[in-house]
This record gives sequence, C-alpha cells and structure tokens, in this order.
Amino acid sequence: MTATGTANLQTIPQLETSDVHVAKLLVAIDFSQQTPRTLEAAVTIAKAFGSELILVNGATPQVYGTGVEPVPIETFEVALDIAKGMMTELVDNCGDLTTIKHREIVTYCYPADLIEQIVKDEKVDLVVAGSHGPAGMERLALGSIAQSILQRIPCPTLIVGPHCTAVHHPFRSILLATDLERTGLRAAQYASGLAERFHGKLTLLHVVEPKSMPDERRPVLAEEEILRSLRSLLPSDLAIYSSGELRIEHGKAGQMITQVAQSVCPSLLVMGIREGAMLSDHAPWSTLAHVIREARCPVLVVRRRLQ
Repeated sequence: MTATGTANLQTIPQLETSDVHVAKLLVAIDFSQQTPRTLEAAVTIAKAFGSELILVNGATPQVYGTGVEPVPIETFEVALDIAKGMMTELVDNCGDLTTIKHREIVTYCYPADLIEQIVKDEKVDLVVAGSHGPAGMERLALGSIAQSILQRIPCPTLIVGPHCTAVHHPFRSILLATDLERTGLRAAQYASGLAERFHGKLTLLHVVEPKSMPDERRPVLAEEEILRSLRSLLPSDLAIYSSGELRIEHGKAGQMITQVAQSVCPSLLVMGIREGAMLSDHAPWSTLAHVIREARCPVLVVRRRLQ
C-alpha cells in the first residue's frame, strides 16, 4: 500500500460545503441480531442533530404452502401483532429513546416499499439500516433489505455492517472513498459538511485499480491530476474547522478501502453511488458490498446527484 501523504486542503478548492441537516431520521427495524447496533447508531446520530427518529418495521407473515391458496387474514393479523409486540419491547429496552423525539410505524408491507413511501411522505433526511449479509456473491452480500433501500431511496443511507463496532462519536474521523468520475461531488459535500459541523478529521481516498493504472510515461503527472481532482472536492474554509489528508492507493478498490480504513480507524466511511445504479453495475456494487461487510464503522452511502 502506497500513500501519497498529506496535502494542503486550501489549494484550488472548487466545491462549496453543503450544511448537513437531519431533521427526520428513519431507522429500518428487522428484529435481527443486527438491530440493537443499528438502533444504537441511529440514536447517536439523532442526538447529534436533534432529529426526530422514526422506527419502521414492515411486518410480513411466514407463509407455508404452494403459494396458490389465499393467505387467511388471521395470519396477517398475527404477524402484525407479533411485530408490534417486538417493537414495544425494543423501545422499552432502549433507555436513550426517552431523550429523543421518536415514533414507531409497524404495518403489514414489504419493508423496502414501506420505507420508500415513508421517506417520500415524511421528507426523511437520512435512513439507517443494518446489513448482515454473508460473504459469497458480493452483489448479494448487502442483505436484501439494505440492498433494496440503496437502490430505491434517494436520500443518504447509513449502513451498519456485520463487523461495525459501537458508535459513540460518529463524525470524529471521516474517510471519503471516491472514484472521482461518477460518485464524487454529492458524497464530498456530505463528508466535508459533517467534518466542518463536528470538527472531525477528513481523509479523501482514491484507489487506482490495475486496469486504470497511469501511463508509464507520465506516472507523476497522473498522480498530480488525481490530487488536483481530490482537492477540488474540498471547500475553501474546511481547514478552519477540521484537519485532513489526501491519499492515493493502488490496487483493488474494495480491498484497499478496507485496508486504509483499518489504518486510519475512521468513525464514519462515506461512499457515493451513481444515480440509477443497479445490480448489473457489478464493480461498484461489489466494492460497496465488500466495504460494508468488512468495515468496523458505519458506511454512509450517498447518491451521485447534487440537490
């Protein structure tokens, strides 16, 4: 692993900081083993922003049979009652919720459909979801609900992966991993906005993969161009509020991002995905799935388009 080192954050800035507001935060509750850690992250962020917290569960009954016969209405009612009871128990056991404005929504609906509708109706600013997908086919390793949310929800989504540790100071140190071409601007606005608001350290990382290695005749110039592009993602006043570093690494994106994360120990990792990205977009989804699966901090995923 080769690091380019620290660069002056006040050099040729082009992007203005966007102040980050999280008035409403939705947390997807699925009652899995990951739920307590997911809720913990959501509560911590809600406290930091003074957000209203909306706990959402789409109750779906376990149906056995051929799938041809109609499902008795009692089956739906039982599933809904069970989910409401589990939500009540979860809320009662989370003492921190007593200091936060919050409400619960439990209804019979496919979870991703329900979350998408609430995000639209309530104008939700951030969605928090857990990912407990196993290793294997990387495009499917996010878990079905988390994957559906990332594909369909327009607002930023915080994914709490299976190795994520306790989140006490989520914006103390922020690592932004960007490919520059497709995912840089909006994710950079969020990363720099959070760093400024909470006076956190910001590290910008670009990984040069083997297929896009610079021409041997101009390796230095290529790195200078990358550094210039990284600097252009930083606002002019960032250095007043936070410290930072620009890094260029060479290798496979997912592996290098997780290696850098292990070395700098960020409290938050930020990545962008391009608008309309689908499962056919294999490389970005594989990279994102790998990072979420291996990261020891939450991963904030931001769509490419600027608001």
